[in-house]
Amino acid sequence: MEWIVLKRGRDVDEDMAADVDFVSLLKARDIHYVSLAIPGLNVVSACVEFAGGFDVGRRNDLMLRVHRAKETGTLYPQANITLLPSPTASYGGLDHSIHHEGDYSEAEIVAQLLEAFKANSEYIKSRTVYFDFRNLGVRESRYLAALEDAVQQIPAQDRPEEVVTWESRE
Repeated sequence: MEWIVLKRGRDVDEDMAADVDFVSLLKARDIHYVSLAIPGLNVVSACVEFAGGFDVGRRNDLMLRVHRAKETGTLYPQANITLLPSPTASYGGLDHSIHHEGDYSEAEIVAQLLEAFKANSEYIKSRTVYFDFRNLGVRESRYLAALEDAVQQIPAQDRPEEVVTWESRE
């Protein structure tokens, strides 16, 4: 398995200008995209909406269902997208003052990531899995460390050929 860590731009605008065309890759079923279920103006919402075929209301409802259930949700077969529960999601995006329930423990994050890998090995079967934790109101470095731990726990035969993520801003 190849581990690819992409560089970040100076700011969100630079990141987005040089970003991967996830919607095209998802529509072609070339990748599996994994991110946190946070509705709003962000990459994960655009993927669910434009590659998954969800209107804004259905997208937000789905993301909040994942958040409230505190369980990983996969959109397969509709789209190769897996959503992880977020400790900070609300209907309008991020609202730390009302909906923040505290961070998940590292063990909980690893378990959520293992569910995403399981969805890939059992259903989606993509050779490339993108894990996108950018600009979602969580400590990116914590999620990257949990991703490294999760990868070590996956049996070799269940690993995708490529795991792609981004360096942390922290």
